[in-house]
Amino acid sequence: MDQDKARDFWQIVVDGGATLCERLDASPTEHGLQEGLQRIGRIVQTLRDAATNIDPLLTVEVDQVPAADGAVLRIAVSCNHDPDGIEAVQALVAAALAMPPRIEVCAFAPPTPREMARELASLEILGKEVPIQQVRFMAEPSTAAPGTFDVACFVPTSAVTKADPEGVPGAMVADVMLSMGIGELRVMTRVSRVGIAVTDQPPPQALHAWDLVEIIDSAPAH
Repeated sequence: MDQDKARDFWQIVVDGGATLCERLDASPTEHGLQEGLQRIGRIVQTLRDAATNIDPLLTVEVDQVPAADGAVLRIAVSCNHDPDGIEAVQALVAAALAMPPRIEVCAFAPPTPREMARELASLEILGKEVPIQQVRFMAEPSTAAPGTFDVACFVPTSAVTKADPEGVPGAMVADVMLSMGIGELRVMTRVSRVGIAVTDQPPPQALHAWDLVEIIDSAPAH
């Protein structure tokens, strides 16, 4: 990895830290909110462009997440679920400078905390309200790829979107929910295959995505 480019990337975060953190304190009715969000959006886009310039597989997501003393801004360096980008993500995060207060950095999009996920009734995906508690999973150790799992996903009929690949209805919601449940790195390194069934009556033994973490982590990786 080009260390100069990596240093420049993190310098963008340091220099824009105050502006980025405005998002944490903004009120929905605050005067100038839209202008502030536009400033933040420009910084985030600059980060994404800089990441792509380091390695085309790199992506960046900036999210507000709960913390013990309120909220922090999380900058997640990712690679769009492409295993070929894992080393680039790890190298860029390893090169991170000291971050301003209230900004944290992580490699790969982490799973949504179980307590938070359980409180979510639905998610809007491409304009559709998807009842995420009805999306269920089953995981079995893969015989073809030891150390990984074959995952079956059961999505309700309301989870089918126009963005699903042809012949794979429910694929987008299945991908979103699996990533939310177990995190991007596990999806890339511990999941061998994913099968999807559209049904409003999943098997009674099927689990929520976030309950797969213990199953996956209890098995040794190869």
